[in-house]
Order: sequence, then structure tokens, then C-alpha cells
Amino acid sequence: MNATRGMMNRLCRHAALMILPLLGCITVWAQPEFETWAQLTNEERAMKVCAFDKEADAIVLIDEAVSDYDDDRHLITYRHIRIKILKEKGLEYANVAIPYYVRNDFESIDDIEALAFNFDASGNHTIQHLERKAIFTESSNELVHRKKFTFPGVKPGSIIEYKYRSTMKHYGGLDDWQFQQELPVVLSKYTLTVPPNTEFAYMVYKSDQLEMKVDKKPSEGKTIFEMRDIAGLRDEPYMDARKDYLQRVTFQLAAFNNSGFGRQKYMTSWDEVTRELNTASYFGAQIGKNISGTEEFTTQMKALPSPVEKMKRVYNYTRNYMNWNGYNGYSTMEGVKTAWSKKTGNITDVNLILLNLLTESGLEAYPMLVSERRHGKVLTQYPFVDQFNATYVVVIIGDKKYFLDATDQFGQPEMVPFPILNTTAFIVHRKKGGIINITDETLQYRENLTVSLKIGAGNVITGDVYVNSTHYARTDRLRSWKRGRERYLSGFHKPGSSVTVDSIDVKNVEQDSLPLAQHLQFKGPATVTGDYIFVPVNLFSGYESNPFIATNRFSDVNFGFRQHVNFSTYIDIPEGYAPDELPKSLQLVNADKTVIFIREIFHDANTNKILARIRIEFKKSLYSVDEYGELKEFYKKMFDLLNEQIVFKKK
Repeated sequence: MNATRGMMNRLCRHAALMILPLLGCITVWAQPEFETWAQLTNEERAMKVCAFDKEADAIVLIDEAVSDYDDDRHLITYRHIRIKILKEKGLEYANVAIPYYVRNDFESIDDIEALAFNFDASGNHTIQHLERKAIFTESSNELVHRKKFTFPGVKPGSIIEYKYRSTMKHYGGLDDWQFQQELPVVLSKYTLTVPPNTEFAYMVYKSDQLEMKVDKKPSEGKTIFEMRDIAGLRDEPYMDARKDYLQRVTFQLAAFNNSGFGRQKYMTSWDEVTRELNTASYFGAQIGKNISGTEEFTTQMKALPSPVEKMKRVYNYTRNYMNWNGYNGYSTMEGVKTAWSKKTGNITDVNLILLNLLTESGLEAYPMLVSERRHGKVLTQYPFVDQFNATYVVVIIGDKKYFLDATDQFGQPEMVPFPILNTTAFIVHRKKGGIINITDETLQYRENLTVSLKIGAGNVITGDVYVNSTHYARTDRLRSWKRGRERYLSGFHKPGSSVTVDSIDVKNVEQDSLPLAQHLQFKGPATVTGDYIFVPVNLFSGYESNPFIATNRFSDVNFGFRQHVNFSTYIDIPEGYAPDELPKSLQLVNADKTVIFIREIFHDANTNKILARIRIEFKKSLYSVDEYGELKEFYKKMFDLLNEQIVFKKK
């Protein structure tokens, strides 16, 4: 079935959700034979474009896998992938990387075979088998390694395919099966067999317009999932987690028969999730543990009269002492005591240390599982703990909740951390816990920018930029500033711009309560045509290119926060010139009045300057995919106005 763009546009609005048990029975493991291996069809040979995704640079012809278990109940998966290169840009898919989890020798990858079909002008083909020595292992980090190889000599029209075996210690490694990819997929098929006396629940996420075949074989403990002709899903500006919009099936252990104790359910309600986590060695057992050497500090904190000040100091104390190792997850890696002694840990290590210090200091604080925006949405009707990817801390002071992440070096306790804005979280506590929705309707991205410029000898523009950034604008600018000059400047204008910045001065870096004050000095050539000089009015505004130009969009537009930006430009009228007809002052407002654009331009005869004031305001932070058409049209008009220049004519 063809997946048209219009149909895919409704994916996030009409996801088909199901939950059914998969009951494992005793089976005899046999290595699967992929019947299609090295057997091309005439259609595959002749294909020059993907009929249901014509923009694609390459196409996945087959993505199939079979998962089963051996006598030791290892999870063993054989996978087979075939790709056709359609365009020159598609040659990047000839570089293959297969990640696998190596901590505690949990997973191994072997039995890799790979071959490529190359065709001549008459359609005849040659087969090139990849040599074993061309496959190497990349040790990415202590958790994940990659098997990597490259198909040599491929070109547009080539077909590549490979297969391999993954062996995991147990079914805890069972991952989602994603039918959809960045490339379009002709056939995606997954066969899962689970061990005897074990039940897995599964959830299907798919468009109503796409068919999924589910073939259940209870006597074999096997379920087969299959989809065909799925258009590719590529990244879009201000897109949430990509997987939220993918056609996929997810799995979760639901129950197992515990010998001698009967059938035991596994996390079938949020209350059961709480009970499970509270007793887990990797989570609840770490809460309340004494943090060695902090007794004097927590005693001092208890004596502070202000709970908010107490929270701030504990938060800063923790994030200044602990280093985040870059890993997420909702379980500790080594436990809070070991992490404290090493001064490093994963996000749960760090934030459970923060939690313990907060409670020791006399504050009401609880652990909170989150699914950060880049990780994906939480379906609250399904109590699956694997929907979360990190642990934060919630502090309750009076009737206000503060959400803290001590791995964020630029956050402020009064502000909801950006990664969890517009998400759903789960507070892990028997009495005060539960699902909550996280938004911030009080603070916003707020920035005032003033540019003062003049045109001097040789028609060179020189000027100063003064920027005051507060709330989310402050943390965004500060994070960029700490990452380097080029990263910082990229937030104002495109790299490669003809305008160059001579100096940057940033103040109030350490004073969280004050706006981040920034002063830039710049120069660049003016645009001159005959007797006319053209000067832009949106220099350093950051609004240089329109992000919403795609005809269709598959995902919501999630800015995360509301926005209020003012920028003013003062232009000295160059000697010997006079302003030509000035652009009009006007206002744009969208239908529901949540997006406002105001422009005022006038000539101040007293100072002989042109003043251009622009205000852009977003009164909500999330726009559904159904609103994209209107938002796109608004942006087009807004950028047309932003790109209008002040014109000076020689007297």
C-alpha cells in the first residue's frame, strides 16, 4: 500500500494503539534462512525512483529480522537488510554501522555477511562479496561499540545487502521494531518468539492509512509483524523526538510464571511501577543513602530560613561537585555512593545524589522519571517504564513545583529545564506520585536587541549590537557562549556572512538573576547599486532564513517555550544621501492571535536617523501539525517583511 505525504501528515493525530499479550511456549531454536538473500527481483533491478517517496536518495527494499532464544534463554536476533542506491547523495548508505551494547558483555555481533550488486548499461550485474578484513570494530565508548564496514565501488543503481547475528544475555534487551526509517521502506518484517512461561505486551503505533499484518502463532509462542510501502520520515525544524512519528511496535515484559509462586504480573499499573522502582537496587535502594562528607553542608542548609534559597544552594553544590558522564537512563550506573566518590555518574546517579542532599537539608523532594523531548512522548494509559529515559528531581515548596536536573550546567532552579518542556513525567512516590504534564506558562524566551550602525568611507557598515537576554533566552545564549565563539555567533547570523564581528563582551555570566548582557561590534560591506545604498533592518536578529518551507509536514511544531523578541535598528543617514520611500509600518496576526509581528519604521529628523522597531511574539509554544499550513503562510509573509531593506538615494 502506498504511503502518500498527505496520509503521513495525519500520523501523529491517528496513531493506532493496541495492547495484546504474547505468550511464550516451548520451541526449538533453528537458525533462520532468509529466502530472499542474494535473490533479486526484476522490479528491484529496474527500479530508478521510489514510487511512494519520489524525493528519496535510496530505498530500503527489505528490512527483516527474527528473534528467538536458545537453551540459556539468550535473546538471539538474525537481521537482513537490502538497500538500493538511487541517487549520488544515497551513496552515504554504503557506510554501515551496527551498534551494540557491550557493558558487562551484554551483547555481541557476529556472522556478518555483506555483498553488493553492481549493474552495467545492459543491466547485467556483478556480485562483490565484502571481505572479512573490511569489517572492523569501533569502540565508541564504554557502553556502545559498533561494527563498521563500507561497500566499495557502489554507484547509483547499485544494490547492497548484509545480514548479521545479535546475541544478548536476556530479553531485557528486546527493543522496539521500527518499520519506518529516514529512507522509504518496501518491506519491513519482524518475527518474535518469547521464552516459555513469559508474556510480553506490545503496542503498535501506525497511521490509520497504513496496513499492518499481525500473524499470531500461540502454539509456537511466535508473532509476526509486517508492513509494506512506507514513506521515509526525515527531520523537520522544531520537531519532537523523531520516533514519535515513526510506524513502530514496542514491547514490554507483562508477566511471567514464577516457579512455585504462580503467575506474576510486571508493572501493570503506575502504582505497581512505583512499588517496583522503590524496591529496585538500581533506583529506590539508592534513595536516602548517606552521602559521605556532606554532613556539615546539609547542617548549614537546614539552618537557612528560605526554602528556595536552600534549594538553589544544594542544586549548585551538587552540579559543581558532580560531573555527568554523558549517559542517560532511569537507573543508576554504579550507585550514588560510588558515583559520589568518583565525582562522576550518569544522569540518575547525579540526580539521586541531588535528591538525597535536598531531603537531608530539610526539603520535600521526590525522584521523577522523564522522557525528554528528543526521546519521545509518554502514553500514560500504558504503564511502561521504558517510555522514560532519565531521572530528574521535583521539589515542592508551598504550592509550587520546581523541576531540577543537576547535569545541566546552565539551568536555573526557577525555570523548567528545556528538555522536558511540553512533556509528561512520572513522580515516583506512593502518596504524592503519579503522572504530571510539564509546561511553563510564566517564563518565556525573552530578548531585547538594539543595533546602531552607520555607513562610512568605502560604503562600509560599522556598528554596535546590544543584547539583553532573559529566562530561556539567557540560558540559550549562555550555553552557546560557553561552547565557543563560532557557536555563539551562529545564533545571530549564518556562518559565512559578509558581516564580521570584531569584538564580543558578555556580562552577568555568573549572576543568574540578571539578564545576560552582550555587546558586539561589527563591520561589513553595504550593498550599493548606482545611486542607491541598501541597508537591512534585521541584522543579528537570528531571523535570517525561514525554517518552514516544506510543502507538507509530518510532525508538530514544538518551540518548547513562548517567545517575545524585540529588535530595534538605528541607522545614521549617510552624508550626501536621503532616505527613499520607507517600508510601511504594519502588524501581522495569525487567526487565533497567538503569533504577532509588528514593524514600525520612521525617519527621526532631529537626529537624522532611521529607526526600525520589530516585535515578534509567540503566545503559545506548541503548534499541531494541523496548524502547520497557517504557520507556514505566516512565516512566509513575516520573512518577506523582514527582508525589506532601507534604501538611501544619493542627493
